[in-house]
Amino acid sequence: MRNAIRSLTAVLVALALTAPVLAQSDLRAPLAQPLKIKLGMLNVPALSPLWLMPEQAAKYNIQIENVMFQRFADARTALVSGDIQITAFGPQDISLALGQGAKTLVGVAGVGSGNDCLLVRKGEDIKDWTGVADKRIGIGAGSISWLKFAASVQENGLQYGKLKIINIVGGGSNYLKALQGKEIDMAVVWQPFCAQAIVEGYGAYPTVDHNRSKTVGSLIAVLAVNRTFMEKSPDAVQRLVVSFLDVLELARTDTARWAKIYAEKAGLPENVAAESIRITRLDPTLPLESIKRISRFLSDNGVITRDVSGEIAQYYTYDFLSKATGRSAEQLGLKQ
Repeated sequence: MRNAIRSLTAVLVALALTAPVLAQSDLRAPLAQPLKIKLGMLNVPALSPLWLMPEQAAKYNIQIENVMFQRFADARTALVSGDIQITAFGPQDISLALGQGAKTLVGVAGVGSGNDCLLVRKGEDIKDWTGVADKRIGIGAGSISWLKFAASVQENGLQYGKLKIINIVGGGSNYLKALQGKEIDMAVVWQPFCAQAIVEGYGAYPTVDHNRSKTVGSLIAVLAVNRTFMEKSPDAVQRLVVSFLDVLELARTDTARWAKIYAEKAGLPENVAAESIRITRLDPTLPLESIKRISRFLSDNGVITRDVSGEIAQYYTYDFLSKATGRSAEQLGLKQ
């Protein structure tokens, strides 16, 4: 009897020890049936590793079609409607969608930090936030870079409404033209445009950095899925999150390949691509408290008509990320 008990105990211990391994292997098992989905893509340095997603997802019987967008807002609209099933966009985008009544988006992972940048002419600097007051500042209201800047201004005792704001319409190249033409003194922009100015020799990063905003934080983007797709195909979403983590790791461990992918897809010289990703940190952490503060900031400043910060948590889930990493929601940013 004792031998039988010992044998049973040994089996139970072995099962307990192997259970996590089995669970992880299950996450990487191909889907029983092939699945085709559409991934929204943008030519942004931090999102360029997602060009590797089709190769990784194919291991799990998922075929990905990339669909290109010019703006986060366009990718958001396509995800709301279900025209695409997954994309990465700004950390403000789910809040913006919810403020407009759209409830079909679910954030499943963070992307990283450092893509947004401030730019001044070479040889000039802004060493502290008080120095911003007398500068002509080019901005594009509604961008995540603008959110970080506007929040930083308030946090450092300045009144945004009293600044010399120049609204820039169109893409980042318009900021560079305005800076070169001395129509503005500082551009609140994003990569690769800062990198272009720096590599070409007429731009520089100022000492002040809006990525340090306590209100908005430094998050670049979130990976999000369409809710209907998630509810219908949770196993597929799980494997897509696993694939996403794999491509982040591939990019982190081979930055030369990352820069080359970005250069090729965005049509940039490799030295510009390399400078674009130099300050970009890839990280799937999803800081929910920061996203709540972003939501409140959007409503306080009239970007959305109501405060959705109290309900935004319903539109994010840590389930897939926790299973893929073996880490708790708290470790992955729930209280950050």
